[in-house]
Amino acid sequence: MAHLHPFTDPVDAQANPPTVMVQGDGCAVIDDAGNRYIDAASALWCASLGFSNQRLIDAATAQMQQLPYYHNFMGRVAEPTERLAEAIVEKLPDGMNQVFFGCSGSEAVDTAIKLARFHQIGRGRPEKRLILAREEAYHGSGTMSAALSAADYMHDGFDLPMDGVVRLDSTHHRRHAHDGESEVDFSARRAAELEETILRIGADKICAMIGEPVIGSGGAIIPPEGYWEEIQAVLRRHDILLIADEIITGFGRTGEWFACQTYRIQPDLLTMAKQLSGAYFPISGVAVHDHVHEVISAHAHELGTLGHGFTYGGHPVGAAVAMEAIRIYEEMDLPNHVKTLGRQLADRLRPLADHPGVAEIRQVGLLAAIEFEPRGEVGEAAGAVRAEAEANGVIFRPIGDTLAIAPPYVVTPEELDHIVDVMVASIDSTIGAFS
Repeated sequence: MAHLHPFTDPVDAQANPPTVMVQGDGCAVIDDAGNRYIDAASALWCASLGFSNQRLIDAATAQMQQLPYYHNFMGRVAEPTERLAEAIVEKLPDGMNQVFFGCSGSEAVDTAIKLARFHQIGRGRPEKRLILAREEAYHGSGTMSAALSAADYMHDGFDLPMDGVVRLDSTHHRRHAHDGESEVDFSARRAAELEETILRIGADKICAMIGEPVIGSGGAIIPPEGYWEEIQAVLRRHDILLIADEIITGFGRTGEWFACQTYRIQPDLLTMAKQLSGAYFPISGVAVHDHVHEVISAHAHELGTLGHGFTYGGHPVGAAVAMEAIRIYEEMDLPNHVKTLGRQLADRLRPLADHPGVAEIRQVGLLAAIEFEPRGEVGEAAGAVRAEAEANGVIFRPIGDTLAIAPPYVVTPEELDHIVDVMVASIDSTIGAFS
């Protein structure tokens, strides 16, 4: 096998070749043996409009025929790229009026870190270079983005720049709260611990904190009540930037255009990717708040250029596809559409909270997690349920003892019911029936 697969044991992959997908149909994918699966995780959280949207295909085709590529360097820009930036700004939190394009979420995170440090240097604070990142976070698999991610398997053997990262404790309330500690009190404690960390290290050495509004690949962890209000107050007091990583949550996943709007977060920089194009073309972006942009612009002007960019960043085909995705989202009335389906998902999952093998249900919009009580090795229970569900035609995302649900936005109410029905049946057959 010639393909070196990501996040896979290469030796195991040679002995056990991966499932080969050959076709998409709505929310489903079909493998080379003809098996059909509803992908209840939108592949890697990203196929928000399913796997066969003709409008996105037509948008890519039309742009390929008109201008298949041009760069955005040195006084040039592709027309759809400029239009896309303007369309995104209309949806962003207030004060964010500039977008820098890349090709992937990992590129977006690395760009956000570079821009944050460029901003600090530009305002005469070059010593402010450390980045605060949280346990259970996932921010990508580049060099800096992998260092920010809290996963040893992404660090081992790679000699990443870990000395630039300061790790903060988990936000998982059920797992880490003291006995009887409410979500509000837990959030206040995490904010106090953040302040203690800043005072110990020195605010003059800390550039920014990066955080997912809802932690995605770390377990679909919903922020406890009051968390973001408390955290933002501490960061503002100590002159530390906030980078909101919305690569998973951006463009509707939580029931607003951006999860920052769901949780009243006012970021200085914001990363986006995945659902920006519905995954039909690689494209990502970093939104920049006006006050950060002013410093970056002035500093770059002094130096003669902003010396950062990617050959395929803001690719015109990707921009055209993303523009069409945004049009589709607008026609769907995306925030209300997701909220409606999210209520259905919440209602269907609620009874599972009483299952003897289920530890917790977490849900916001069309993002949910079922965490199982530990059984044997970490991930054993979730793995058994996942395998049973897949044998019955539904793919879930396993994360340790958790299975995540994040279906495409084009999922029908009937398909959503089927997804939960298969989840319940798979839990019953592998972990045991309801008591």
